[in-house]
Amino acid sequence: MYVDVATSVVVVTGGFGSLGDAIARRAERDGATVVRTGRKPGHRGLAHDVREAGSWTAVLDEVIERHGRVDALVNAAGQLGGVPQDVLSASVRQWHDLMDTHVVGTWLGCAELIRRRPDHPVSIVNVSSTAGLLATPAMVPYGAAKAAVVHLTKSVALYCARSGLPVRCNAIAPALVDGGVRDDVLSTVNDDPEQALAAYLSRVPLGRLVDPEEVADVAHQLITAGGASLTGQVLTVAGGLGLS
Repeated sequence: MYVDVATSVVVVTGGFGSLGDAIARRAERDGATVVRTGRKPGHRGLAHDVREAGSWTAVLDEVIERHGRVDALVNAAGQLGGVPQDVLSASVRQWHDLMDTHVVGTWLGCAELIRRRPDHPVSIVNVSSTAGLLATPAMVPYGAAKAAVVHLTKSVALYCARSGLPVRCNAIAPALVDGGVRDDVLSTVNDDPEQALAAYLSRVPLGRLVDPEEVADVAHQLITAGGASLTGQVLTVAGGLGLS
């Protein structure tokens, strides 16, 4: 059960961010019709607030009206949430913002697509993070939100399988990605960016940051025939982070 990406319609939330853009471009290179969504998409995509149920309904209605179907949904919308985020300094506002965007937003997308009971193979890919798999004392609400995405992914996968729906749901958990919010993440542990990067890379067996294109390649696998037997799985793209 897989999506033929060359003839597919792929929706990518957060499609103008570092990861969303890489995933969208990878699908476009293979011939997919890609619909990017975002808070401020301009003329290149659809306006979309993933935290709002009505916004999800409007986006999927428009995609289906234009293209007839949705074959893959990549939930890549997200935010870092600002600093500080340690146990004592994180604010209630940060908790709400991060949970609403990462968890509620991802759940709403999965639920809205499943509610339409597709009769063709559909792949959902949720973007989590190694912050949701490992302790992140400097980024507690962000890590907790990404951990919840992992749980949601597994629950959605099992629900669809048990319901006889041709929907697979998996997650990707990247480590720190080169570009994007890299420097903002590093600033949570050290004000000196070079020292922070050196300290981080000392924990990564491959000794380098993740390239957004590598994450896009894994998303591609999960959507296409390479992931036909995968559902409820979390694939880490982390250079070995967490092995020791």
